[in-house]
Amino acid sequence: MEPGGSSSIINNSRRRRNPKKRKHSTEPVNEVNTAIITTKQNPNSPDLRLFTFTYDLTHLPESLLLEILFKLPVKSIFRFKCVCKNWRTLISDPSFARTYISQRLDSKLSFRILYRYVYVTEFRDILDRLRPDVYISHKFSVLFLSTFKEQQQADQFKVLAMSNGLILCCLLGPLIYYVCDPVTRQWVTLPRGSQNSPNRHPIIFGEGLVSKVSNDRVLTSYKAVRIEWLSVESNFLNLETYSSETGHWTEHRLFCPTRFRLLKRGGGPIHFDGKLHWFVYEHGMVAYDPYKDTKKCRLIKFPEGRDVGNEYKYDGLFRLCDECKGQLRYFEVAPERSEVFCFSMWVVKDYDKGEWVNEFRVTRSDLWSADAALSSSLMKVTFIPLSFHPFDLDIVYMRCVEKSCIVSYNILTKRLDVCCNPVGIVEDLSWRVVIPFVLPIWPTPIPVAARKAVKRA
Repeated sequence: MEPGGSSSIINNSRRRRNPKKRKHSTEPVNEVNTAIITTKQNPNSPDLRLFTFTYDLTHLPESLLLEILFKLPVKSIFRFKCVCKNWRTLISDPSFARTYISQRLDSKLSFRILYRYVYVTEFRDILDRLRPDVYISHKFSVLFLSTFKEQQQADQFKVLAMSNGLILCCLLGPLIYYVCDPVTRQWVTLPRGSQNSPNRHPIIFGEGLVSKVSNDRVLTSYKAVRIEWLSVESNFLNLETYSSETGHWTEHRLFCPTRFRLLKRGGGPIHFDGKLHWFVYEHGMVAYDPYKDTKKCRLIKFPEGRDVGNEYKYDGLFRLCDECKGQLRYFEVAPERSEVFCFSMWVVKDYDKGEWVNEFRVTRSDLWSADAALSSSLMKVTFIPLSFHPFDLDIVYMRCVEKSCIVSYNILTKRLDVCCNPVGIVEDLSWRVVIPFVLPIWPTPIPVAARKAVKRA
């Protein structure tokens, strides 16, 4: 404390005379009703008295207290739950979370593109690297959670999917799955999947996560889904589903009238309207609803008019199909500079009928940039799509291969801007190895049915 400074503390109205006998408790103190503000005079002044101002917090109107709390970050709010029983009750009420979230839905939330692969010794290290101070920033960037040196030494983890604030990860090698909340830093290790025949060793991939939220915005359950990759065409989709309500995996063998072949390099499944979608050759996607329709799957064709030849040639590297603000979109980049159209996009018009509508097609001559270096190269650079902006329908993020930078494309203005020059494995960046990462507005405690195994970092 600097001379002449002041300190503000919240203290018990009852003081213990013998601090050595004070018992520590994890329960909030119920009698905290007094704020004591102590001011120390300048030591050079002859008057060295301490002035104490006392205010009874019970006289603070609840409306004023709520107004103050709604303006605070989540971390501070949860610390204040320990001030007194009245504050804990007020903050724990579901209406508090609803109001807090609603006031921030229109604000600019922290958004990053997260590189899926993390190289650390143990899972808790991932949570340490997802601290809010790591990714909260007004400046956009690609978030790498490991250094190049760590990639040569540590174990490899992968961020598989996200749903309503929960993150599904796995340890590659001995396949171990984790579900965690990066805000509370709690996680649960999922049990091993069902035991197959000793003579059968299926290739498991395409893990996805779907969760359910109540009207009070409380996450009630989640399901992790993984599928079996087959190298040949088949009428069946073999998958396993883990439910937080039952605590175990369940096998499913789903019949599809049309034969299909899964695209192994398809990245994680697309989550749209509560359903998971995996890429397949020729048709587009195979969809599965782990909550409403667990006994069947269906095929959804990609839009007509897309570049099928390049889709096969590059295994879909130059396309981006994902959800954005309730829309299912298909964005296509022309890999060859000689092609007429550079960017094209379709949006699902009728999901049940599988109907798409073309939104736009633009040529290279339509593009422009305020960045001089990028502007002079627009006719000859190559773009690889990465992600849609989760809150802005007009923005698509891409990697400019020759410039080794990340650019944003504005659909309305046809403008390209350099967002960042990432420090990491730039040559590997594509939609397959990144995932949009948004800081949750409110903590997402892991559902109660699974809390016996919950751990905290």
